[in-house]
Amino acid sequence: MDVQESPPNGRPSGAAPASPAPPAPEPPRTFLSRWFEPVRVSRDAGAELQALAARGSLVFVMRSPGLLNFLYLRWFLRRLGLPTLRAAQGFPGFFGRIARVRRSRRAFEDALATGDASLLFLGRPTEKDPFAALVRIQRDLFQPVFLVPVLLVWSRRAQKLKPSFWDLLYGSPEAPSAFANAVGFLRNFRRALFDVGRPLDLQAHLRERPDEPDAIVARKIRGALHQHLARVFRTVVGPPLKAPSRVREKVLRDRTLRATIEAVAAETGRPSTALVAEAEKDLKEIASRYDPTFVGFLRGLLAWMFGRLYRSVEVDEAGLARLKRAAAEAPVVLCPSHKSHVDYLVVSWLLYEHGMTPPHVAAGINLSFWPFGPIARRGGAFFIRRKVKGDRIYTAVLRAYVKHLLRDRFPQEFYVEGGRSRTGKLLPPKSGLVSMEVDAWLDGAADDILFVPIAIDYEKLIEASSYVRELSGAEKQKESLRGLLGAATVLFRRYERLYVQFEEPISLREVASERLGQGAATLAVDDAWGGEGERVARGAPGEGKRALVQALTNRVAYGISRAVTITPVGLVAATLLSHGRRGMTAAEFARRIELLRYMAAEGGARFGRDLAGAPSDPRQPGAIADAVRRLALGGTVRIEVAAGDTIYLVPDEKRPVLDYHRNAVIHRFVAPAVVAAALRAEGGEAPLLVLRQRALWLSRLFKLEFMYQVGSAPEEILQQNLAFLARVGAVTRDGDRVRPGSEPELLAFLAELLRAYLEAYRLAAATALSVLSPAAGAPAAAPDRRALVREALERGRAAFLSGEIQLRESLSKATLENAIEWLATQGVIAEEAGKLRLADADGASLRAIVDGITRHTAA
Repeated sequence: MDVQESPPNGRPSGAAPASPAPPAPEPPRTFLSRWFEPVRVSRDAGAELQALAARGSLVFVMRSPGLLNFLYLRWFLRRLGLPTLRAAQGFPGFFGRIARVRRSRRAFEDALATGDASLLFLGRPTEKDPFAALVRIQRDLFQPVFLVPVLLVWSRRAQKLKPSFWDLLYGSPEAPSAFANAVGFLRNFRRALFDVGRPLDLQAHLRERPDEPDAIVARKIRGALHQHLARVFRTVVGPPLKAPSRVREKVLRDRTLRATIEAVAAETGRPSTALVAEAEKDLKEIASRYDPTFVGFLRGLLAWMFGRLYRSVEVDEAGLARLKRAAAEAPVVLCPSHKSHVDYLVVSWLLYEHGMTPPHVAAGINLSFWPFGPIARRGGAFFIRRKVKGDRIYTAVLRAYVKHLLRDRFPQEFYVEGGRSRTGKLLPPKSGLVSMEVDAWLDGAADDILFVPIAIDYEKLIEASSYVRELSGAEKQKESLRGLLGAATVLFRRYERLYVQFEEPISLREVASERLGQGAATLAVDDAWGGEGERVARGAPGEGKRALVQALTNRVAYGISRAVTITPVGLVAATLLSHGRRGMTAAEFARRIELLRYMAAEGGARFGRDLAGAPSDPRQPGAIADAVRRLALGGTVRIEVAAGDTIYLVPDEKRPVLDYHRNAVIHRFVAPAVVAAALRAEGGEAPLLVLRQRALWLSRLFKLEFMYQVGSAPEEILQQNLAFLARVGAVTRDGDRVRPGSEPELLAFLAELLRAYLEAYRLAAATALSVLSPAAGAPAAAPDRRALVREALERGRAAFLSGEIQLRESLSKATLENAIEWLATQGVIAEEAGKLRLADADGASLRAIVDGITRHTAA
C-alpha cells in the first residue's frame, strides 16, 4: 500500500521545485538493525531531537524499565548521529548488568555535564529519586537539560479493568514484564511504535520557579511526565476496556438520563421501570462493541483493499502528527468531510497505522444491517437514528453514551454534514452532536475537547454514478446486504488518488472563552434534555450555549473547507464548466487553470501531489494533462483538433459527473466569484456602495451552499476580494466606482462559476411562485417539499431543452432542496403540517427574489 505524505501547500505554478537536500550518509548496520529498523517512528522525531541536542543535554524518560527499551533507544540515537546514550537511572536487576548499563549517579552526572544522552526509567519512586538530583544539577549547569518523554510499544494489547490470564502471565500492557517485552518484541517488531512526547526545558521550568524547593519541583516534574506518558500510551493502545455489561450499567446510571426518565414518568404517567427498559433497549441499539483484536485483524484487510482501490493514499503527515500530540493532551473529536462510505474506513485505518487508537464513529442507523452492522460495531461504530425529535428517552441515552466515551477518552468521529455530500461540496453543518459534546463538557466529562476538522478528497469517486442518478431525481437506494455484495465489484477498478488532510485542532475551552468571556463559567446543562428543539422553545436560558454550539460548528465546517485538497481534476472541472460556449481552446484553458491555481495558493490552499510546479497547459506533460487524459478516456471530456488548435468540450450528459469535482474546490473561489457576479449584474460598472449591497445579497442567497470566512466582517472580505481582482486585472477602481480592468474575460469567467447555482435557485423560486400562487389556480392538494422538487426538476428539463436554462448541472436535486429550504428560512414560503404555501397572498416577496436572480442569469 502506497501511503505517502501529501504536501500541505502548493506553490504557484510558475515556481520551480526546490532542489532536494543531499541524502544523509547511511549509518553502519549492526546486528540489532534487522530487528529495530522496522519500528515505526513518529514523524519529525529525529529532526526535533537533533534540534534539542544542539541546544543542550538530552535526558530521555520512559515509563517502565526494560532492556529492549534501552537497546532500541541507544541504537536509534546512534543511527541519527545524536549524542550517545551513556547512562540510565532506574534500571535495576540482572539484565541491566548483562547489558553493562552505566547506572551510577556519577555516570548520570557525567553524561549531563558532557552533553551526552541519558535515560530515566520512572518505575517506582526510590529513596534517591533521580529527579531531585537532576533539578540540583540543572541549577549549576549553563546549558539546558531537556527531559524528553519517549514511548516504545511492542504490543498494542488493550488493557482491561479485570486482569485476564494473559495479564497475569505477561504483566499489564502499561507495565509489561521482561518476558512480555521479549514475546511482544519477537511477535510484533514489524508493527512496533516509537513515539516522542512533549519535551520539557528544565532550565526554563526552574527559572519560572526560583524559590520552590528542589524536592517539590522534582516531585511535580515526575508526576507531570508520568501523566503525560500515560496519556501518550493511551493514545496508542486506547483506554482500559470495560465489559458491555459495565458500560451499560455506567451509561444507565448517568445523572441527566435518570433525571429525564423521572421527568418523562411524571409527565406521562408511565412507570419508571418501563422507561428504564426502553432506555436499555435504546442503548443496545446505539452502543459499539469495540474489539481491538478485531481492529488489528481488519488493519491488514483494509491495507490490501486500499492498495487495490487507489493509486496512493496521500496523507497530511504533519497534521497527523499534530493530531497525535493533541490526543495526548485532551479528548479529540474527529470531524471529517463526508463524501463516500470509504470515509468511515480510511480515517480509522490511518490512525491505527500511525500508532493511534481508532475512533468510535457515529454512523446512521441505516448502516446497521447484517452483516455490516455487527462488523462495524466491533470496529468502533455506534449507530444513531436519523430522526429523534420528540423522543426524549432516546436523546438522553445517546447523550449519556457520548458523555461516557468522552469521560473514558475514546477518540470520537462524526460528520457535521450529517450525511454524504452528493454534490461534492460541503453540506450545511448540523450542530446536534456538537451540542451533545458541549453538554458533556459542561457536565465535567473532560477539561477540554479538541475538535479536529479533516478533509477527505477523491480524484475519482466510487459512488459517482449513483450520485448522478440521485441528483437527477432518482430515489436513494437503501443500504442492504445485496448492495454490500454488489459493492465488491469496485475492487476490480482503480480510483486514482485519495487525499486526507488535517486542520489545526479547535479547543472548545478556548472558543467558549473567546465567545463568552467570563460568561463561559455560567453555562450549565439542563437536568433533563429533550433535544435542541425543546431548548429553543424554552427560550433565553439556553441562548449562550446555543451561540457557543453554533460558533463551534461553524469553525469546524470552515476548518474542513480550508483543509480540502485542490486536485488536478477539480481545477479542470472548474475551468471547463465555467464556460458559456461549446468548447475551449488550449490557450484559454491554460490561462484559466493558472488563475485558479494562483487564487487557491493566495488563500493558503493545499494542493494535490504533482500539481505544484506542473504546467497549466493540458498539452504539456504533467498533472493537468494527466487529469484531462483520464477524463477523455472515460468519455467525460472530448478533445477535438480544428484549424491547428486543440479544443476541449464537455458533453451535456457528462456535465453532472464533472460538476462533482468542480463543487469540491469551488469554495476556494466563491468570494471573488460573488464580487464578479455582482459587478456583472450591475452592467459591468457600479458605485462601491451598490456593489457591496449586491454582493451581500448574493452571499445571503447562497448561505446554505458555501462556508464563508469565519471571523471577518463583510466589508473586510469585499475589500480583500476587490484588491485581488485588481491585482489580476479583472477590475479597476476609479474613486468610488468599480469597473472591468484590463482582463475583463477573467471577470466573466469568475462570475460564471456561480451560474449553475443561480439557475437552480431561480428555477426553485419560479416553480414555487407558479405552483403556489392563487393566480395560477389552486392545485388539487398543496404540495410538500418533495413534490415541489419533483415539479422543479420536470420544469427544469423542459427549460434546459428549450435553452432557457443554460447548464445541465443546474438541474440538481440537492441544490433545489437547498433553494426551497432557503426560501422557507427567508419567510417567503410557509410550511404547515408538511404542506407549502406562499407567505404573502400575492407572492410579491417571492417574485422579487426571482427578479433579483434573473439579473444575474441574464448577464
